[in-house]
Amino acid sequence: TGPCYCPADEYAYSDVSFFDKLERMGGGGGPLAQQYDVAHEFAHHIQKLEGTLGRSNYNDPGPDSDAVKVELQADCYAGIWAHFADKGPDAIIEPLTDQQVADALQTARAIGDDTIQGHSGGEIRPDLWTHGSAEQRADAFLTGYKTGKMAQCDTLERGVYS
Repeated sequence: TGPCYCPADEYAYSDVSFFDKLERMGGGGGPLAQQYDVAHEFAHHIQKLEGTLGRSNYNDPGPDSDAVKVELQADCYAGIWAHFADKGPDAIIEPLTDQQVADALQTARAIGDDTIQGHSGGEIRPDLWTHGSAEQRADAFLTGYKTGKMAQCDTLERGVYS
């Protein structure tokens, strides 16, 4: 499996060999592509603190499911991290290039439910989605990255960031 967040112990787990697999799946190379994936898992911790992570129910999938909304919110939060990570005197990464952002978006598309279903040789079944389509995932990351605002990531329509 890929990286995951465990709410019980509040740790994000990642097997670094996943990043090689991710590139074979069509994900972008480079550090931001990998950092996006890690930031997505840490975003689930923010959701746990907010009380929204528990709304994700992978037994009730579908394109409009809370499972997809929670995952897209985590993608958007990862974009917010990227928005701020290279800014100011305490920046933790070098300034991002357009190519690095494109790599992160390529990675988001590579792990969309439709992309994964297509690679597995099966038909594309939105009724089985738990993470969102390739375009939804890329759009969510890009929204967070461009705006840097939590209110823009309110996929669960809670209205708590205004």
